[in-house]
Amino acid sequence: MAVPTKSWCKHAFSFYPKCDTLMNNISESFNATILAARDKPILTMCEWIRKYLMNRLSTSASKLENWPHKVMPIPRRRLDNEVFRSGHWLPTWSIAETFQVTHSYNTHEFIVDIAKRSCSCNFWELVGIPCRHAVAALSYRKQNPDEFVDACYTREKFALCYGFSVSPINGQDMWPEVEMEPPLPPAYKNGPGRPKKIKIRESGEDGARKRRSGVAYKCTKCDNFGHNAMTCKATTQDPNALKRKRKPKKGHVPTATDMPTANDMPTASDMPAPTATDMTVPINVPVPTATDMPAPTATDMTVPTNVPVPTASDMPAPTTTDMIVPTNMPVPTDPQPPTDMPVPTIMSQTGSSVAASITKQSRKRVEKKPIIKRRQSERIKLSWFKRPITGEGISSDKPITLPENEDIPTSK
Repeated sequence: MAVPTKSWCKHAFSFYPKCDTLMNNISESFNATILAARDKPILTMCEWIRKYLMNRLSTSASKLENWPHKVMPIPRRRLDNEVFRSGHWLPTWSIAETFQVTHSYNTHEFIVDIAKRSCSCNFWELVGIPCRHAVAALSYRKQNPDEFVDACYTREKFALCYGFSVSPINGQDMWPEVEMEPPLPPAYKNGPGRPKKIKIRESGEDGARKRRSGVAYKCTKCDNFGHNAMTCKATTQDPNALKRKRKPKKGHVPTATDMPTANDMPTASDMPAPTATDMTVPINVPVPTATDMPAPTATDMTVPTNVPVPTASDMPAPTTTDMIVPTNMPVPTDPQPPTDMPVPTIMSQTGSSVAASITKQSRKRVEKKPIIKRRQSERIKLSWFKRPITGEGISSDKPITLPENEDIPTSK
């Protein structure tokens, strides 16, 4: 095989790394993190990555101080899942620390050796976390599964991994100068279109463009199925390949160029000529005559004679009660038009303009009442100032007095 089995199949993986991941998610996560600084100059990008690592290491150190357990959070969550699924497995003690674990509802069985920290399912050796079969055997011996997790998932190893820090440095304007030629930027050439920041996904990845099932794609260069214009090997352009129907874009208004022209319309030469078979008249169709129609009978033409005709004697005669005219009914008079209503000039305006002018003038006559209500004390003061004042003016030394026969209004 071109690719060895240990590179793509889990049963051939090495037990040393304690990892069963088959994907390159670590590189994808790193690529997604530096996406904001990837298109910057080399020094700016390196400075951004250095600051990111500085903050990342300090955050990891603070998480370690707040975590009270021996096993770190992510492997602890995976161990809890195995403990939850170990309830359906029944251990059978063989000898020393060897067990045979059987499933409760099927015939699946595995061999667990606690002394070697191994299981025939290879999960314990490959990942370093006890599998559900090993947890069932450990529960039989009343031992804690946390004690059998590999040391790479413990607090001590986490502290060794993230215990160092990235030292801060001064700004670029305070860096010492060296006697070397300044580095020149690489030659850059602007490509066609907008630069792409998102990678082109393969057909099996999430977010990749998927082809519609049951739809055959045709080449727009040679008008054949099975490939597109990018991979077409034809050297000439087929004019019929460009005459295909396309869906109009949203908001597109058809113009005169989108409509078919006189050259696109079929002519008389394009229509097939009629043959003698198409122009023959059927001769065996029967034509109805006057003898085939049924003749009317005397019963159909008789007029009914027993229908009664009303006369004047059958009508009731009017009485005096029906002919009394009421005397107390008011006589309507001609209504007088309002004086403040303007008379529209029909000769100079149309019907719609007259109605619009009347509506505007009627709106002007509507008086809006004040919404704010005044308090009683304010009304008293206003009515007091409206009363006439008698006496000398401001230039005189005599005081101004109010009339004696008028009292100052009081509040009710």
